[in-house]
Amino acid sequence: MTSALHIAIIARKDLTARQNAEITSLCSRAYGEDFSSILPLFDHPTHILAYANGDLVSHALWITRPLDYNDTRLQSAYVEAVATEPAQQGRGYASALLRRLASAITPYDIGALSPSDPVFYTRFGWEVWRGPLYVATAAGSYPTPDDVVMILRLPRTPPIDLQGKLTAPWRAGDIW
Repeated sequence: MTSALHIAIIARKDLTARQNAEITSLCSRAYGEDFSSILPLFDHPTHILAYANGDLVSHALWITRPLDYNDTRLQSAYVEAVATEPAQQGRGYASALLRRLASAITPYDIGALSPSDPVFYTRFGWEVWRGPLYVATAAGSYPTPDDVVMILRLPRTPPIDLQGKLTAPWRAGDIW
């Protein structure tokens, strides 16, 4: 890292209008798509923000999302919108952010995310789910074989076989 990093964890309801705008702008640049309609889809997120020299350089959020592992209901900290300012990538900001995030989500049963780059997350203890993935709807459960999910074992995580069945409730936008 080229400068001191300040990391803040803030519930969406406590974000300022400026912080909301900065997060939306950062995620839009990092993902190359307009995040102004995507970020509001996340129900009650907690944001984790990394600032270098007062500028927002990296972001992630998590939501509480139930996941069913075989027949066991787990409360997950489901991680979304991990983004670093494109000009600041490769400086360790997202790495520092993810280390801090892992310690912040320890009250949950498990961490989960759908990665764009699984190799990046494995460095921080995230594991690729190798078993079948499903989405649960009012009409039943359906396989989602094209999705990739990773989990992070936390102190409350029960024994898990990564070959087991993992089911998420349906939601608008990306299912996983």
